[in-house]
Amino acid sequence: MSAETPPSSHASFTSPAKTAEQPDSAVRLTLKSPLDGRFMRADGSEYACKLWRISTNNADLTLNDDEIIIRADDHIIAYVDNIGRLEGTVISVQRDDFTLQLIQTVHQKNKLAAKINWLSKNTSQQSEQRRHARHTPARTEAILILDDGSEHACKILDLSLSGAAVATNLRPPLRSIVTLGNSQAKVMRHFEDGIGIEFLVLQTDLPKD
Repeated sequence: MSAETPPSSHASFTSPAKTAEQPDSAVRLTLKSPLDGRFMRADGSEYACKLWRISTNNADLTLNDDEIIIRADDHIIAYVDNIGRLEGTVISVQRDDFTLQLIQTVHQKNKLAAKINWLSKNTSQQSEQRRHARHTPARTEAILILDDGSEHACKILDLSLSGAAVATNLRPPLRSIVTLGNSQAKVMRHFEDGIGIEFLVLQTDLPKD
């Protein structure tokens, strides 16, 4: 990967320390195209991962190997493309996703905020978000099935080969699996009127208007 590569046996782990004071409003970005990275535990073991959401306080990552077990309070150092070094303590684990509470100085936090702002304006990220044209289907009523099997009426706001925006009062957890019609998808974002989902398998065609 293009990010700085950590030495496998000489990494220096610092003890979890009091983090810098939290700002009133943290800079936060959900990446439509996750960034590749690697992370290390305190024992020096190293694994591949992807960063899919980042803020000046926390980092949300996904394991590339679902057989790896991550536990709350694990101390992690990660190196991520376009971000660099992230150090923190695991504060939550859900399936193959985990959240790091970042350990950093005020100066490091300010540098991270600048990187996040740059990523939010990065043209490759923006083009990835809209790499497939969206349209509103003639039939917008649909059924959304949650991972517990419950079925709920919803409305498709827009649709593309890679995902959809769905109007619903439900707020399934981010990264949870849902089914829209016959297509499984992952919940990628929440917004005022509903949720944004990304299909697990790229669709080959769309409903005709």
